[in-house]
Amino acid sequence: MRPILFELFGMAVPAFFFTIMVGSLVAIFYAAHEAKKENLSPVMVIDLGIIAILSAVLGARIFHILVEYPSYYWADPIRVFYFWQGGFVSIGAYIGAAVACVWYMKFKKVVAWRYVDLLVKVLPIVIFCVRAGCLLVGCCYGKPTDFWLHLTFHDPASTAYYYHPNIPLHATQIYFMFSAVVLFFLLHFVYKKKKFMGQVTSVFLMYYGISRFLIEFLRGDDDRGLFSFFGVTLSTGQISMLCAFFAGVILWKVMKKKSLPSNVL
Repeated sequence: MRPILFELFGMAVPAFFFTIMVGSLVAIFYAAHEAKKENLSPVMVIDLGIIAILSAVLGARIFHILVEYPSYYWADPIRVFYFWQGGFVSIGAYIGAAVACVWYMKFKKVVAWRYVDLLVKVLPIVIFCVRAGCLLVGCCYGKPTDFWLHLTFHDPASTAYYYHPNIPLHATQIYFMFSAVVLFFLLHFVYKKKKFMGQVTSVFLMYYGISRFLIEFLRGDDDRGLFSFFGVTLSTGQISMLCAFFAGVILWKVMKKKSLPSNVL
């Protein structure tokens, strides 16, 4: 664990925010570089990247406040603005970024799917860095296990230590990171072979939906929100991932039926 990476001019730099910013910047500039090969506007890609970052932070914060700890913020509303204390949910980030980017592309009157598929292709970079941040700060930890690949948290500052001090836990952060690497190469393969617009995005939704749904069973941070359905307990993330998976299936069928050429400008 290393929740504070370093100090800059006397100010502590949180590991989580640093990894997110590094991942976002790498993804944006990589996408801008790839845009030139596809006769797309690198400037538009950078604009979308900046909008995605800002809206993702806002969406992640709102989702955390409304879903995970509404009573905590209701007791003292000023806590809503304490961003530096953490409190973000990735599902909210995806929703916020998607809504804002789609609106911006409609406003600019561009062929949205060409940009969406390109941006989604580089999204695993951000996911990988986000989970690296989770690993450094000790959040999104796993359940107790005797599996050979595990993590043990010793820092009292981490939530993992608070609930499971010095106990081997499933390395869910590493599982997520490995899944992101696989997804990165999968999406690049699909992007090269794509037959219709939206194909890359639909594959992302299906793969990420099912992979995260399964890994969530190994997570031990029950405070993220759990619900029981017919004797089966699912987290907020798992419910969202089921929706993402089926959205990917539907998107695949709809876009394939439309048979929009993937090289339409």
